[in-house]
Amino acid sequence: MENKAKANILIVDDDPAIRKVLGISLRKSGYEVGVSENGAEALALIKDGTFTPDCIILDYRMPKMSGLEVLSVLKKEYPIIPVIMLTALTDLEIAVDTMKEGAFDYIVKPVRKLHLVESIKKAIRYRDVLIENERLARENDEYQKSLEKKVTERTEELILAYKKLKDTNLETVKILAETIEAKDPYTRGHCNRVRLLSSAIARNTGMEKDHIETLEYGALLHDIGKIGIKERLLNKRDVLTAEEERSVQLHTVIGENILKTVDFFKPCLSIIRSHHERYDGNGYPDQLSGEHIDQKARIVAISDAFDAMTSTRPYRKALPLDYAISELIHGKGKQFDPQLVDIFIENELYTDLPIIGEQMRTVS
Repeated sequence: MENKAKANILIVDDDPAIRKVLGISLRKSGYEVGVSENGAEALALIKDGTFTPDCIILDYRMPKMSGLEVLSVLKKEYPIIPVIMLTALTDLEIAVDTMKEGAFDYIVKPVRKLHLVESIKKAIRYRDVLIENERLARENDEYQKSLEKKVTERTEELILAYKKLKDTNLETVKILAETIEAKDPYTRGHCNRVRLLSSAIARNTGMEKDHIETLEYGALLHDIGKIGIKERLLNKRDVLTAEEERSVQLHTVIGENILKTVDFFKPCLSIIRSHHERYDGNGYPDQLSGEHIDQKARIVAISDAFDAMTSTRPYRKALPLDYAISELIHGKGKQFDPQLVDIFIENELYTDLPIIGEQMRTVS
């Protein structure tokens, strides 16, 4: 900078002879020079913009304000401006101390021009490095803020997209559930009611949100395998024969086979396959028992049975609420998980949701 453009050097010294000699030497070396006879005057020149120094030559011993006091103000208010201290030989130890306080360098009087100019060049190069570092730090800070903003915006976009995807998936699953129910008009709304009841039970067990979502999908699709069951069996008004009952029971395996090739539905497969397993091991298709049955399947088993009892079927009318509750109690430890039954009944979860409450008022 000292050659490409004239650097401004401020000389602060109470001795007019020194100011004059140093001023002449520095001007001949290509610098713009400003002078001040004391620290207060120098600070005023910088503050009001009369002179903007790129480097300051500061005498240590001055009246009113010592060089150390001026240095302290400069480092606080103008930390980028390098300061070179002028000291007498007897002040050498003090001069070293000033560097600890922030001075870039010190020069012992009498001043040699070559030494002074070289020190100024180094000081200005150092100042330029500080300015560049400050610029890079500012740009980095701006970049980080810009990046954080972009990340925040992108995250919000992804959250919105994920929500839309989940909503779309749920609607898709509901359509599949309605397809199942289209084969059996008596079960219209059954899958969604099982979803609502199952979700209520799960929340009361403290199940995590992600698992509840899986549970809801599985509950909606628990009977999807009935697509492969003959309609005459699903709508038969008489009691099914043993062979017909075995055919209907295959809907759990059929449902699993339908969905197992779709990655999105894989977390739901245990619900679809096992929602007719019994807690005592006498269910189907695998005769699983107790904790060996997926908790989500055990929840759906209760919701499915409860809604089946309180809904009208081809072979009977809807059963009263009190009867359905007593059957759940009777099935504790046999057909159903006893703890989940207690949660369902003690919290009256069958009346928590409007659609369920309305259904109960209708059949009671």
